[in-house]
Amino acid sequence: MPRPDLIDELQGRWTLQILLCLNAGAQRFSDLRSAIPQVAANVLTRRLRALESAGLVERQYLPPPAARQVYALATEAAGLRLMLDALAEWLDANRGPADQARDLMTS
Repeated sequence: MPRPDLIDELQGRWTLQILLCLNAGAQRFSDLRSAIPQVAANVLTRRLRALESAGLVERQYLPPPAARQVYALATEAAGLRLMLDALAEWLDANRGPADQARDLMTS
């Protein structure tokens, strides 16, 4: 039986976007904000903390001179990678005309 708390976390707003970003590799908070510009900073902070508490995300500290922290998928979340890869591929294949036009204008 799946853990109800994990199901709740996976259904949370912005969760999939955050996990998709982190599936590509560790990200600084500012990188996540740039990748998901619609989410407010305080909301992103709350979501990251909740995902960290659920064991899906971990905070890692970089050594100086960087002296920054990054967020990454937790080791326990490694089983989600295949699902996240498949979801990212599906989303890319099913982008709408507006997304495709935006890509043409920015490339």
